[in-house]
Amino acid sequence: MSYGFGIDIGGTKTSMVLGTDKGKILGLRIIPTLKNKLVPVCVKDMIANLESLAKDQRVPVSKIKGIGIALPGAVNPASGLVPRSPNLQGWAGFPLRKKLQSHLKLPVHMMNDANASVMGEKLFGCAKNKHNILYITISTGIGGGIIANNNLIQGANFVAGEIGHVNIVPDGNLCNCGRHGCLEAYASGTAIAKIVKKQIKNNISSDAKKLKILGNRLSAKDIGDAARKGNKIALNIYRNAGQHVGIGIGSLLNVLNPEIVILGGGVLKSAPKIFWSTLIKSAKKYAWQEAIASTKIVKASLGDKVGNFGALALAFV
Repeated sequence: MSYGFGIDIGGTKTSMVLGTDKGKILGLRIIPTLKNKLVPVCVKDMIANLESLAKDQRVPVSKIKGIGIALPGAVNPASGLVPRSPNLQGWAGFPLRKKLQSHLKLPVHMMNDANASVMGEKLFGCAKNKHNILYITISTGIGGGIIANNNLIQGANFVAGEIGHVNIVPDGNLCNCGRHGCLEAYASGTAIAKIVKKQIKNNISSDAKKLKILGNRLSAKDIGDAARKGNKIALNIYRNAGQHVGIGIGSLLNVLNPEIVILGGGVLKSAPKIFWSTLIKSAKKYAWQEAIASTKIVKASLGDKVGNFGALALAFV
């Protein structure tokens, strides 16, 4: 049995685990993701917590195979530098791999968080023994990871898998990336909340009033809760979001022909049943029959811990 460290760096928190190559997490530490001038302090905290995890579990650092790091952005695994990311101010260009290697004397493998997630599902989750995998996470934004013929597809500039920016509606809704019609502008948690707020602004129906109560705090989770209670506006929004995700999946099936499509993320967790049923129906409609015939579309098996498992998987690459 081999041991590894996994570090999942997010915009607000950094989660660290010590685990095994069988997917058993032995210990967990969570610290705030410090930014700007405090980045070096945050890295020192990481190192101290990793050493503490090994000590608490009585696993000598010498027996640990490596460190996997999952983080947002276009990660170049060969450079060892943190890429530019709007959620990690002050981190861009930081030599994270060099710092960790020099202190802990372990190999360090860095990767985009969505790519790490597909590796986690392949090694520890529902994609075991699969060689062609499409992973999609639907949360604040929409991202993805692609494995084709057992190889992770990262792309020339390490942005492969940006499924949220597949164009669904030509000249459609404005996306945060600055382009119009992206899937992320129709089905992400941010988009769902934005679309609902716009629809209820001048709507005097009882369903609109129930949603207006939450004001600017209205979230995709709130809308999902309302949909499960029969709110017609919320149900319609999730139906439309599911349809758009299905269009995206159908198109990608025609390009990639995966064995399995895995969907995860906070929106999926809070969505009503109509989101999933519409998504499946839409994917079947827009995919070539031969492309979808052997494809399973499933929910992620690693759930909220996919970030931890994804980072841990990288330690064994």
